[in-house]
This record gives sequence, C-alpha cells and structure tokens, in this order.
Amino acid sequence: MHRNLLRTLRIGVALAVLIAFVATFADFRNLLPAGFARGLASTQFGPSLVALILGAGLSAGVFLAVGFALVAGRVYCSALCPLGILQDVVIRVSGLFRRKGWFLRHARAHNAWRHGFLAATVVAALAGWGGLALTLLDPYSNFGRIASGVFRPLILIANNAVAGAANALGLPGIYRVEVPWAGAEALILIGAFLTLVIVMSVLRGRLYCNTVCPVGTLLGFISRWAMFRLRIDQSNCRKCGQCLRRCKAQCIDLRAGTVDASRCVACYDCLSVCADHGIGYAFAWRRTPIPPSPQPPAPPRVPANPRRRAFLASVVTAATAAALSGPALGARGGAHRRGGEEHRRPAISPPGAVSNERFLERCTSCHLCVAACPTHVLQPALLEYGLAGFLKPHLDYTSAFCNFDCVRCGEVCPDGAIDRLAPVEKQVTQIGVADFHRERCIVITNGTDCAACSEHCPTKAVSTEPYGDNLRVPVLDQDACIGCGACEFACPAAPVKAIRVTGRSKHGRARKRVEEKAVDPASGADFPF
Repeated sequence: MHRNLLRTLRIGVALAVLIAFVATFADFRNLLPAGFARGLASTQFGPSLVALILGAGLSAGVFLAVGFALVAGRVYCSALCPLGILQDVVIRVSGLFRRKGWFLRHARAHNAWRHGFLAATVVAALAGWGGLALTLLDPYSNFGRIASGVFRPLILIANNAVAGAANALGLPGIYRVEVPWAGAEALILIGAFLTLVIVMSVLRGRLYCNTVCPVGTLLGFISRWAMFRLRIDQSNCRKCGQCLRRCKAQCIDLRAGTVDASRCVACYDCLSVCADHGIGYAFAWRRTPIPPSPQPPAPPRVPANPRRRAFLASVVTAATAAALSGPALGARGGAHRRGGEEHRRPAISPPGAVSNERFLERCTSCHLCVAACPTHVLQPALLEYGLAGFLKPHLDYTSAFCNFDCVRCGEVCPDGAIDRLAPVEKQVTQIGVADFHRERCIVITNGTDCAACSEHCPTKAVSTEPYGDNLRVPVLDQDACIGCGACEFACPAAPVKAIRVTGRSKHGRARKRVEEKAVDPASGADFPF
C-alpha cells in the first residue's frame, strides 16, 4: 500500500506544481500576488542558485533539490521541476497511443554527453557567460519561456473564444484580452525547443533530463550517495520485467540486478507495479557494506545500436542548431524595420536592472517578468544585447511603453536580476534617454498640430513651444527623461518616429521636474499677468 502511496503523493504534488506554474505565467488578470510568483520561482534550482551566490534573495530551490537528493534521490526532478513534470505528462499521453507491449528497455548512461553539458555550464559561468549558459540549459528558464511564449497565448485564445458567449449570458468576469505573442524569431526558437523536448520524451522518456540537463546531472551525481536508494532484492525478484516496463529513465538493469541512482528520477512507477517487493528503498548509509546480491552470469556483449547513436546525434545536432540559429535570426530581430529603413539601437533593460552588464550576468531568461508585465513592453531579445543577452527581456517600445507607476517586473524576479524598486525610486530611474528629431515631426513636415509626446510624458520632460501659425513643437529636457518610451509609442510620425529612446547601458537618475503651482485667488497674491 505504501508503494502506491508514494507514487500517488508524487503525482499529486507534481500536478499541483505544474498547475501553479502555468497559472502564474498565464495570469493575465494579475489575480495572483507578485510575492506568490516570486516565492514559487524561488523553489527552482537555477534562479535559486544565482540568488544564493549573489545574496539576492531566497534560495529554497537549492536546498530542496540537494536535500531531497541526499535523502531519497532525484525527487526534485519528478515533483518540483516543471519541465520534468511536463515531460511526464507527454510520456503519459503518448502512452495512450502506443501499441500494446511497447516499453523502453534499459539503456546505458551517456556519461560523456551528461558530463560535457555540465562541464560546459560550469566553464561558461567561470568565464562570465553563466547567464547565457543558464538561458540555454536551465530547465526552469526553458519551461518559463514555453509557458510565457506558448501556453499563455493559447490560454488567452481559449478565453477569447468563450468571452462572447459569456458576455451574452451576463458574465462580465470573462472578457476579451489581446494576445501578447512574442517576436516571431523568439517564438520559433521557443517552439523548436518545445518540439525537441516532446520528441525526446515520446521516444526515449527522460532522455533530456539524463543527457542534456545540467541540473539533472548534478543531482544525479549527489544521488549516488543518497541515504535511501532503490535496490533490487534478488531473493524476491522474479525477473518479471514489470519494473523495467514502467521505468521512464531506462535505468533499471534486470540482468545485473542494479538501479542507476544517478539517472533514476524517483517517479516510483516501478514500486507501484512490483507485487513481490523485488524492488524498493534500502538504507544505504551503513557502516558495514551491504552484502552483494547474487549476480547472474554476465551476458555477452551486445554491439551498440546504431539507431540509438544516430538518434542521440540528431538530438544534439538539433539543439546545437537551435542555439546557433540565434545570431542569424537575431541579426534581423535586432533592427526595427520601418519603411525599408533599419535603425539599430542598444537594448533597454528593465528598471531595477542597474546596468545591462549586471542584468545579463544575473538573468536566467525565465520570462516571468515578461508574463507579468501589464503593458507587455518586455519582450525576448535576440541580439539587441549581443550574444550574451540571447532571449533575455528588453523593453520594446514598438509594442508598448513602461508604466510610470509599475514595478511588477522587480517584484516577481526570482534571481535578483531586477531589483525591487519602490514606485518613487522607479519614477526617477533613467533607463534611457529620448532624442527628438525635428525633421521627422509632423508639426514640421505636415504643419499638423500634435503634442502627443508631450501629453503622454509622465515626467513632463517633453513640453512644447510656439511654432509657426498657432502650432506648437516639442521641446525635450533630457535630464528629466527616464526613458519610459511613452513619448515614442505615442508619436504618430511614420515611417520613423520623430522621438525615440536610446537605452543607457548603465542606469542613471533623472532630475525630477517641479511644476509651478497656480496662484490661489483666496491667498490675495497677485496673478502673474
């Protein structure tokens, strides 16, 4: 009974975690508090490790993952990692369409690939490219991009499909919401990664977790010394193969009577199907060694399966191509195309990032801030920051602007890449500076009254002065500009905006303008005219 209970408990926790993460990334009504999103993300190993190293916040994820690994193996991978849980869902759904009797056989560990990806991540971090390495390989960050770029738009499409009928029935709580699709290039890359994970899960179970994922490899290394480890009891095992048929990690070797603890993801499927108690947890921290179980004769060496090697090679090739395609796609994405003319600008990092360099070092590109941004001005970058900023959030004023009072991105950031600013501090943080090009302004070119930039500027850095016949032309005070992009977004000039924001690589502080107050007639003071 306790064997089924372990599996049931694992499935229950995993589903709750997956639902919580999807709900967090798809919360288009901002019903969930920012603290909930930040706390949930802090349970993940990648951002938690960054926050721990930098002293930037909660580090629950590291202690949860390592603690579980030391006690009972890779429980984190099956119950707390949303990307691992997503793979389990894919495996379960694909099993409904397989022919009867099909199962994953035991396979040798691809240690060269596993250790290579982990070593590459460590070397990249030591060389100052840790942000890019975590962007490409951190499981939580990859899931976050999938949830923000794919799941959230699909949920919004479903919401909009029923919004009309709901309103007709008098249900005002359901309303249409604009679908915030990511840029085409970024969406292609996110979709390619999701496709890769689905294909690997359908064909080879948890192959991604046991070959590519550096977190899985690290926790697998720790799990070799877990207090409790799965062990085959040869006195009870009848070699029926039921556990082997249920093992999604392909880590049970019935011939040798062993379980590879470094690859076992603690799903407990094998325990739930063994009626003879031939496999179970055994306390492994003994002073005296556990007597070895009788081993069957070693089977003849079987030649390596060329199909298996070809599949693994194709997977690695696809992953490498997806990573390297960023520069090619980014070269197009880094430019804003308007009327056939391209204008390249430095990337604008979120308020609280302090500087682009600091932001790129700390951000793992989980896109929680992208999902939480109420105006959707935060979008995935391609090469706007350069290669080190691949897929990291940047402010795209072609789609929206940064709200003057909003500090949501800093409130949800789990790894300390975006500091939590008070609204009054954010309102004087200069992330960029606007530039006004008089020759493009429609007041100059068309003789048309406008002042849209001045009306939308929250700091009053843009004002107007008389021009021509009863017209007014913008005047810019750059010292008071915070670079929020409201003026650029509102500017009607085409094909190129007359006022555009250039990002600051290191954020500054704007001068707060003091508005002159009108004279109160009751005070008896003279009017200034």
